[in-house]
Amino acid sequence: MDTDIKLAITGIGIVSPLGIGKEENWKQLIKCNHNIYYNKKLNAYTATLDNFNVANNQRQYQMAMLSINEALEDANIANSFSNKKVGLCLGESKINLFNNPFKYSLLEKLNQTFRFNETSCVSVACATGILTIIQGCKLIENGNCDTVVCGCSETSIHSLYIAGFKNMGVLTKSIVRPFDKDRDGFAIGEGACFIVIEKLKDAIKNNLKIYAEIENFSNGIYSDNTLSIKSHLKMKQIIKKAVFGNMPDYIHMHATATKLNDYNESKAVFESFNNANKISLSSTKAATGHMLSVSAIAGTIFSLLAMANNIVPPTLNFKQTDINLNLDYTPNKPKVRTINASLVLSFGFGGQSCALFLKKYKGL
Repeated sequence: MDTDIKLAITGIGIVSPLGIGKEENWKQLIKCNHNIYYNKKLNAYTATLDNFNVANNQRQYQMAMLSINEALEDANIANSFSNKKVGLCLGESKINLFNNPFKYSLLEKLNQTFRFNETSCVSVACATGILTIIQGCKLIENGNCDTVVCGCSETSIHSLYIAGFKNMGVLTKSIVRPFDKDRDGFAIGEGACFIVIEKLKDAIKNNLKIYAEIENFSNGIYSDNTLSIKSHLKMKQIIKKAVFGNMPDYIHMHATATKLNDYNESKAVFESFNNANKISLSSTKAATGHMLSVSAIAGTIFSLLAMANNIVPPTLNFKQTDINLNLDYTPNKPKVRTINASLVLSFGFGGQSCALFLKKYKGL
């Protein structure tokens, strides 16, 4: 990251199975609610947005619209982008099977709606969300944009994807319980999350709300195998490169509630910090399901809200862990603590990984 240009997050927008908007999502998360239930038709546990009566082939676009509009309004950006160059960095983990790929492009449709000055699209499985932020930072650092909207939208609760994930053995057969000794996988969720980033000096000049500074980020490959993780060592490299010797107060873990991911991610965290047991960790996938590419942006937004409120969101359905590292997984209820820095981790299928380090802005 170019240290000469400091970047800030000034707007957030979220649609998840917990609800529409940042206030509703945060309220439901801190109340320890979830929206993961057994889907008889698909014979799987899934997480959907209730009372959102939109056809499957329009859900991805409509969720993206709701989230982007909230983020733009939150960042005090008018409908017209005439006074600044506003870009969009959009991520998708894969093709949306509800849409016709020969007739429909989410990026094109969103650009027709908002008329962004510059657009970019990335796809690196479940690590896509943070990579949209990394790409957005580069668009600003290179002078292509003044402001960038970064994020993802996914509606992947489709029979073919369910079958594929079942075949990989990563879907839960009961409940989602990250880090718990009885964890057996995740539930697929739907949603859309977007954030607005811009230069810190511009945000200060325009008296904007600053959720956090983007202190650093990293990305790379943590595994050479799609289904198994042989070692935590490359995960640790991604973490240490992102924090650059600093220690976060809170880490939003990727934590898919699978045996291998939760263990190796925990071990990577444990070995990355001298006092790892003093860091609060949690996974929100037991509340929202695994929204695939959206999950890392959701983790970013929940981390920003955690910093703003000095509350660590809980890891639900936790009883006892078999990961004997004495880490604080924030089990079952939120925790009040000062959060000045947070780390968001994302480890996707195929070995793609990203980490984002955020710092609370405390003024000049």
